[in-house]
This record gives sequence, structure tokens and C-alpha cells, in this order.
Amino acid sequence: MDTQSNRLKVHRRDLVLGGSRYTILSPRPGTESRFATNRFHDTWHVLTDLEGAHLLARLCWAMAYQRHDRTVAVIDPPFMVPNPFDADASSPIVIVNTDLGPFPRDCASSLRQALPFRTPSSGTVVLQTRGLDLALENPGAFAQGPDQARWRDPHRKRRWIEGSAGLVILAAPGPVLKTWGVELSQLGDWMYEGYDYSELDYSKNDGEVKVLDDFDSHVERAITLRTRLFPNAASRHLSEEEKQVMWVAHHP
Repeated sequence: MDTQSNRLKVHRRDLVLGGSRYTILSPRPGTESRFATNRFHDTWHVLTDLEGAHLLARLCWAMAYQRHDRTVAVIDPPFMVPNPFDADASSPIVIVNTDLGPFPRDCASSLRQALPFRTPSSGTVVLQTRGLDLALENPGAFAQGPDQARWRDPHRKRRWIEGSAGLVILAAPGPVLKTWGVELSQLGDWMYEGYDYSELDYSKNDGEVKVLDDFDSHVERAITLRTRLFPNAASRHLSEEEKQVMWVAHHP
């Protein structure tokens, strides 16, 4: 990401998903951020470090301004790592602007089968995110904007976070995506005991983004513990009982 000019460079691909042609935007190989996902207490979590949260924020903000139908952003397998609690495999992440059309299950299934991408991209797209920096300079003014009056506009409240076909899908209309961009950019301002988080859909609590201090070390430790405790479980998800064992080992 070119932070000086607020330009987010991503790859673009055109794929047929569920019988419809979609434009897929995804981070370029040089992107250093890594992400994990898990399902805990009936909530989908996206886990990363501060740099990853800020990349996710810019992707959400940029997606709010896409104008071509059936355009989605994907954080694909090269950027995913095992989750830092039990080292279960993580699911790729899809960001959907629901103003651009639905993203039904058959499309999700087709996209998952196409991952990791096996063909070169069609080129680089530069996404402008200067508006996010302006919103962060005056969050109060942003919150009072005409499309942010959540108590007056039911459309502003709609969002959908779920696991579908092996993906974690973050779907919302443009106004919500912009709010996510602002809120995720502010992660780290209130770190407590090594983490900070943002609920994506208060008060339903279906989705949450959490940042961890030294995220990479947490992931490495979880992988090491899992390999020692469950050496034959590399290709499957742990049971709830096994996850509890991992939790105790993490917090002796």
C-alpha cells in the first residue's frame, strides 16, 4: 500500500462464479499483512495485527466506492495463516458491497474452488482511499454525514457476516463499509492486555475484527503447541475438547 499517496494497489481478475461474471480484487503478492479467522461463541472473528487491520479498513472503504456490479474483494489463501488460538486452518475473507448485487452461496462455492488463484491477474488496479484519511481527521463530522445517520436510514444498518462455502464473508452496503473503514483504522488506539477489537455488527455480534500485539508470535506458538499436543491433526479442525486443551496450554 502506498500510504503517502493513499493509493491501495490490488490485483484484478475476472471470474465466472455461479454463472455470472465477477470482478475480483485481491492484495498483491508483496503485501506483508497476514490474517486468520475462527468461529468462537457464535461469532466470526478476523484476527490480525495493526497493519492488517488498517489494510482491511482501506479495502472496506474502497469497496464502498466501487460502481461496477458484482465486484468483490478477496483476501486469498497466501495471506491467511492458522488462527492464533488453536492453529485451525483459516478461511479466506470476502468483502462484498451489497449495493453492487448479491453474493449467493453458489458464487461463494465457485470462488472457494478457484482459490488459491491459479492464473495470473489481469493487471493492477489503484484504489483511491484519500477520503478515509479525511474522515479520520474529523470522525465526528464523518459520523454526521448524510449516509451515516444510522438511526434514520434502515439501509445504513444492514450487514451480513457469515461463513459460507469455506469463506468468511463480510457483506454490507456502502455506508456500512465506510463505517468499518473508519472503525478498523482506529484499532490500536485503545489496546488492552495486548489486543483491541471492533464489532462489525453491534449488537448482533455476528462478526468482529481483533488485533493482537505480536500476532505472528501468537500464530507460531499455537502451531508449535498443536504439533506437540495433536501431532496427527494437521489436516482437520480440532474438536471442542481438543480446543479446550489448547486453551489451557496457552494459559497455564
